[in-house]
Amino acid sequence: MKINIYFYFLLVFGFIVQFVISDLKFEEFKFSLGSSFYAIGGSCEFSFSILVSDLNGLDNVTWGGFNAFTTYNDVNVIFHNETAQLFSARVYCPINQCEIGVKAYSKNGGFLYHTTYPMCQEIPTDFTIEQISGYSYNYFTSAYSCYVNVSGLIDDVSYVPRLTTSESGIFSVSIDYEYDGRYKLTFFGTPKTVAPKTWSFEYIDGSPKFNISSPFNSSISYVNSAVIDYYNINHNMNSKFDYPQFWINIKTNERYPYINLRDSFFLPKIVSSYDDGSLNYFINARLIISIGEVLCTLSLQNYSDVYQDKNSYKYQDFKFEPTDLQSSKNIVNLDDLLTFLNYKGENLTSRNEIEYNWEGGKTNYESFPFGFGSGNNKNFNLDISIFTMLDVSNSSYSFSVGSYSYSFSGPNFKNLSAPLITKFNILDTFSEDDNKLLFRFNYSTPNGISKIELFHFSINNAFQNSYVYLSTDFNIISGSLNNGIIEFIYTYGLLKNDFIVLNIYDSNSEYTILEQNSYYQSFLDTLSFPQLYDQNYDFNAENISKISFFYNDVNLTNSYGYNIMYLETYDTPLPFNPCLQIIPQWDNITIKGEWVNSRYEFIFYMPPNIVPGAFEYAIKTPNLQYILNTELPDEFQLNIISDHIDLMGPIVTTMNKEPSLGVALIDNENYNISWTFTVKDYNGFNNGYVVVIGSIDNILYNVSIISPIKFSNEFTYQINITLNNNTCISQTYSIAEMVLYDRYGLNSTFYINKAVDFTPNINPLFKISDRNLHSIQTECPSGSFIQPELKSFDFEPKNIDVGSLNRNVTFTYGISIGSGIKEYPIVYLTSSTLQILKCIDVITTKTNSTFNEYKCTLTIPYGFGLPKDIIVNLYGLIGFGAYFGYSSYSLQQLGYPFLIETSFTVINSNSGGIITGTSSISTEGGLLFIYGRFPPDVYYTVEFSQGYSLLPLEKSGSIIKVDDVKPSSGPLTIWIKNGNSKSNPYIIKPYKRGFIKTTLPSKCKGTPICGGATHGTCDDVLGCICNSPWVGVDCNSKVIVVPQPVFNTSSPTIILNETTSDNSETNIVALINVVAIREIDYNNKVLHMYSFDKWIYNSINSNVSIYSSNIINKNGSMTPISVEIEYFENERKIEFAGQEIIMKPSSIKYTIYIDQYPFSTKLSQLQLIISATAIINSNSDSCSNKEFDNTTSESSDYVKLSISGKSLYGRFIRRALVDSTPITISNELLDKSLGAISDSHTSQSFIGINIPIYNKNVKIDPDFSLILNSNPSTTTNENSICSAKSTKSKSGLTTAQLAGIIVGSVGAIAIVFATVVTIKRKKALKKEMKVFGKKMQAINN
Repeated sequence: MKINIYFYFLLVFGFIVQFVISDLKFEEFKFSLGSSFYAIGGSCEFSFSILVSDLNGLDNVTWGGFNAFTTYNDVNVIFHNETAQLFSARVYCPINQCEIGVKAYSKNGGFLYHTTYPMCQEIPTDFTIEQISGYSYNYFTSAYSCYVNVSGLIDDVSYVPRLTTSESGIFSVSIDYEYDGRYKLTFFGTPKTVAPKTWSFEYIDGSPKFNISSPFNSSISYVNSAVIDYYNINHNMNSKFDYPQFWINIKTNERYPYINLRDSFFLPKIVSSYDDGSLNYFINARLIISIGEVLCTLSLQNYSDVYQDKNSYKYQDFKFEPTDLQSSKNIVNLDDLLTFLNYKGENLTSRNEIEYNWEGGKTNYESFPFGFGSGNNKNFNLDISIFTMLDVSNSSYSFSVGSYSYSFSGPNFKNLSAPLITKFNILDTFSEDDNKLLFRFNYSTPNGISKIELFHFSINNAFQNSYVYLSTDFNIISGSLNNGIIEFIYTYGLLKNDFIVLNIYDSNSEYTILEQNSYYQSFLDTLSFPQLYDQNYDFNAENISKISFFYNDVNLTNSYGYNIMYLETYDTPLPFNPCLQIIPQWDNITIKGEWVNSRYEFIFYMPPNIVPGAFEYAIKTPNLQYILNTELPDEFQLNIISDHIDLMGPIVTTMNKEPSLGVALIDNENYNISWTFTVKDYNGFNNGYVVVIGSIDNILYNVSIISPIKFSNEFTYQINITLNNNTCISQTYSIAEMVLYDRYGLNSTFYINKAVDFTPNINPLFKISDRNLHSIQTECPSGSFIQPELKSFDFEPKNIDVGSLNRNVTFTYGISIGSGIKEYPIVYLTSSTLQILKCIDVITTKTNSTFNEYKCTLTIPYGFGLPKDIIVNLYGLIGFGAYFGYSSYSLQQLGYPFLIETSFTVINSNSGGIITGTSSISTEGGLLFIYGRFPPDVYYTVEFSQGYSLLPLEKSGSIIKVDDVKPSSGPLTIWIKNGNSKSNPYIIKPYKRGFIKTTLPSKCKGTPICGGATHGTCDDVLGCICNSPWVGVDCNSKVIVVPQPVFNTSSPTIILNETTSDNSETNIVALINVVAIREIDYNNKVLHMYSFDKWIYNSINSNVSIYSSNIINKNGSMTPISVEIEYFENERKIEFAGQEIIMKPSSIKYTIYIDQYPFSTKLSQLQLIISATAIINSNSDSCSNKEFDNTTSESSDYVKLSISGKSLYGRFIRRALVDSTPITISNELLDKSLGAISDSHTSQSFIGINIPIYNKNVKIDPDFSLILNSNPSTTTNENSICSAKSTKSKSGLTTAQLAGIIVGSVGAIAIVFATVVTIKRKKALKKEMKVFGKKMQAINN
């Protein structure tokens, strides 16, 4: 045998010594995170994988180098056979003493030795850092940052060393590379004392130190701060997640104070303001879960302590403890299938959620009645069954209930090998814009895949995210449970040289570890992220050339706002799509950028009454770099105007109970206990509810709260709970939940039964310091009650294919109700991974005085229960003073079925698949993701109930991406069509974007205000709210009923002709006409003007007609325009652009559609010109008046052309559908520029509807009606034009009084006159356009 002896160096500082036959070889080391580090704590950690192979047979592999300083941990054999072994390992070694050695032996007697020397570097002593910018506050991460220059680092070291500081109150500090040798220094915390001029930082290990200026001495400087008021919700904590809440009122020009609680820092949030300029801040202190005294220190940004307060918090939780855990009667293993546990407990305070944790699955939080077997809240038994898997190994496993844990060892020793992964792909077909990656791998295992754990670490090895995928989350797209291909979707937040770890488990809890950049099958197969963009591209503020907004100086006082941010960069387009990040209220909102006209556009909505001043935003990159608006110049800012801040839900200011003292003696059949409270909210209260709970039987009473006055700012409400002395028990009734909503959807929330409350909502009861007001103690006559009991239980089917389209199971059960049953009993299904389902659609099929039969049908989620079966439980038989339930074990002991056996069939290529969910979509349509299980690699379409279909842009076995979903104001149904097969139908409920009202609220008008009490009421926000039949901005007009007009067949011109039985001379005739359209620039300079010479008429029905025409543009293209005119005989509600509009009787609505138009510049807009004319007989004594203004209640502009007590009223909604998106538009009066005709008998106006630049189409919706005024135009009215006779008769009868006795006829004269007026105006417009055209021609020449 020939022996080859040779040395060679690898590219990564290592060598291989080989005394072996040529078939024995090492593959190059694969480092997961890099091979060069700065030491932390004197040592470095390296992760790597390596493959050893020998076609003649591999005998053995040993680990160890020439030095003894390297420690080997977590050495795992990922893959092995007779000829190869694939290892992964972690090693730890001190500075400059790292050596990784591996020695492999061939069965033929040769060996191979491999040594690698990774670099563990000491931090340079000549390292320096220099601050080069002031501080910016990141309101998204609650941290300060500044930019620094760093010198003295080794270029090829993988990571910047981590920093530490001894400065008081700084909880953490980090340094991250940005670009061109520039780093960002970020720190969190709030000092307890006044900060020095400089702060000292150092690297871990104590050297070197460096000093930089503190924020106290930077540009952040604040004065004149004082704490005016302070509320601390000091209460006993009923669960470990019942947090203290703090409320501080500060008069300060600082925006971000801090609170320090038990050496943890919290950032309070501005939630409201007072007229004196003071601000209210709120904080939910989630980390305070311990018992004892808590010191609250409030610090401002100048880092001086301004307030301290001490309070004690007592954690009160119900107690329960296992009953004789080692007793076989309480812990039972049944055929290795069920483990039955019985716990005793006491002093349950509410329907507390209990934490259940099963090592084979994941943590669940379930509230009452799950797990409750018998008793009441004073003393109860928990009766729980868990599904121990048939193939569980003899390792130790645990199941915990709350803080109590039960451990056991499995009985079997078979099939202990981990899943074998033979192929792995991460697909980037769903681009970075979607933040979704599709993982796909081939597997082989005798026990099936039970779960997948994903751990995501950022570049500095800091934990970023984790997720557990169970059988309902991943998709077996081909093969079987034991051998196939699985897909799952990961939605990420950051991707830049990140580190991913996957643990893939079988049902035996054996698992395979896959690490990013490590081998998993052979030297050709590594787990790595796709490169979605150039990760070496560093985007920063210097890349931005311009930021502007469609609207600026936006007034959001009681108004929503729509806006567009325009981002222009020097490098265009960027190698990724940037995002706009905003937190206008509580939610952190991310808006994807869209590349339009050589810049990025971000469409966003701003809620009412947010914090005024510079709008807080950040430009975010895929690697979570934030460019804050505070880092950008003034011209890049968006200014918000808001007279008052209200970012909180309604608050209870006073509260009383009845009886107010002592115990309520329930002595009759209709005894009421009650709570009375006052609710206050600046935005206006909308609705809410209160839940009251009994302390012994856990019965819930749900009471809705409705304000007697819509959107009231303050009101008093009483809730009553009616008790019967024959059926009640002595117990305490308490408020368990209170949720209150204001008119804009903000809510305040109070719970006492939630185990995990991650909502930031304010407690509506925070001002009620006396918690005794929450509860009322009752005393009832003692009685003897017969409790409910299970008499029958069954379900069908008992075998189900959880991969099929039909996965319904129906449960039927009979209950002997005894003295009565208070709630529906609930069926719970539990999987081997502790997934829990409950069947809530319970109906009563039979009932009498002693017996109830119930029925419930549940659709089991796709894949639920895999890779094993499903166990069934029944809980929630609530009687009088007691409750009962039956675990799977208890059902089995009673002879009832308790197990649903599962099978699984993979979706085949001829199937339509199964839709399980979709992404959210607005009523405007657009992009939609469809989730489910679909046949891979086949042609199919997505069908919509509106009668159209879409082809997927991208698809896999788990996700479909479609675009151009059409707008829909209501629910829509979708399904997948694959040949003759269809999937299940799936209903989507599009959400509506917020209203887009952007103008200041108008004051209520009229004399008296709103016409007086009989006409209407004044709302400070909405203006006048009219009582029927009154209309108008001041509720001083009535609609005039006119006959249905005759549609003009040549143009969209409508004549509204009032006819009365007395042929009054003051009958009014109105004419509405679409006159022209013109393009104007940002200075209102006319660029192009078009008239409409020819229309095509189409009658839809007697009430609707459509007129079509075309604009011949200057470039020769055509822009179609159509006008739909509809007559409303009766009052009707319609919806347009997200707003409900009431159409009055005898009104006319114009709906105008304009298709694509070639705008001359990016700053141009279109202006549609509509004329409105009102005329009466020229022989009558009359005055005319003209009014153009806005209404807050309807968010519209209006024109009112009045003559002698009658008016033509035109309403112009200040919104349009632009490219299917509702946006704010403006309307303006053009009378001066177009020469409107006005005299005592005629009033004419030209209204310009301004339409912003768009891509596809636009839709606008004005309407018109005739109204009768209570206060007619007279010579005393400002701007009235009166006839000579009227001027001389000021002391005589008014026009309105003469109307009833003057006999005349409008007839043909008025109509001809109106027509003449229109013809004259058209000629004037044509003359204007002719002159304009000559001017433009001269300019062009």
